[in-house]
Amino acid sequence: MINGKAHLGGLLTLWEHAKLTYLKLLFAVIAGCCLLNGCSPMAANTTIEIPIQVSSSTSTTEDPSKFISSGPFYTPNATPFSPSNTQIELIQYMLGLINADRQAAGMNPVILSYNAAAQKHAQDMFESYYWAHWGTDGLKPYMRYTLEGGLGYDRENVGYTGIIDQEANRENYADIDPIEEIRNLENEMVNNDARSNWGHRDNILYKFHQKVNIGLAFDKKHLALVQQFEGRYVDYYQPPAITGNSLFLSGKISLGKLSNISICQDSDPQPITGSGLINGPYHSYDLGNRLGYIISPPPPGQYYKNLPVEAIQAKKWYTTQSGQFLIEADISPILAAGKGVYTIVIVTEVDGVCINLTNYSIFIK
Repeated sequence: MINGKAHLGGLLTLWEHAKLTYLKLLFAVIAGCCLLNGCSPMAANTTIEIPIQVSSSTSTTEDPSKFISSGPFYTPNATPFSPSNTQIELIQYMLGLINADRQAAGMNPVILSYNAAAQKHAQDMFESYYWAHWGTDGLKPYMRYTLEGGLGYDRENVGYTGIIDQEANRENYADIDPIEEIRNLENEMVNNDARSNWGHRDNILYKFHQKVNIGLAFDKKHLALVQQFEGRYVDYYQPPAITGNSLFLSGKISLGKLSNISICQDSDPQPITGSGLINGPYHSYDLGNRLGYIISPPPPGQYYKNLPVEAIQAKKWYTTQSGQFLIEADISPILAAGKGVYTIVIVTEVDGVCINLTNYSIFIK
């Protein structure tokens, strides 16, 4: 008899563990949090030469605030997750573990949020006996988050423990204690995550997180867990919208100075089986292919020298000292990629470092 452990690591390591069968519950896995490879936060790499020729852009020396609506802020139409009494107890326990780890690292606590994407993904993993960031509907975390009304950014950890074979004789498996399994999964993510390059720990301890959505689905034989952290530093007057070839968005930023609007694209999501998710490359994710980014037009009398082909000068780019913004751009070169999921990333600079404040997905069929 081998004592149960939570195992961390890449796909091959996880699958090697998955092929083992024990009478006592032995299998627990945690998929890595998102690393923003495809749409990494970076400012436009451009040089302004002053003055050589008059720009024909829409830059203006007028007060930009008069072009920007002052509210009210947009409120998404979403149904939040309403946990059962049993789930509430376990979710609060999970929240306590997260905040204890954050406090020990000198981070501010996160508060509980109720975006339904976390619970829906936990339920999907539970019902289809798999662990992965992608779902059986082919959606990635940020896509689910947007569809459920998420307006900021999200970063996800997932965990699974118990039976992975739907055809297994459940009577051959010992019952699990959900509190014990939740505690073990959190401990593994924070203290034994070297095989995942400490991605789960870094996600839990990320200093800009404000909230966490916790999804939890379980019975006596297996448990699925989702930690979906989020930060909401953008309030929208108008959330990102694509009409024709134009992207438009306006709102107010409360963290950092606006750098650029990056746009990433994923192919149209397709269904994936539970076994396919276990076997395939679905235990990590990025924001898709970074196709381009929108930058402000240069000031009048100036122009960009050696502008990269993926850089798009906005038709309208108005910002205020208080963080308000209004941006419109022709993104036809990006939309040439065709149908799929286009994710809008507001990138700001905070203390000399660029960070992503959003991962807002727009589905184009």
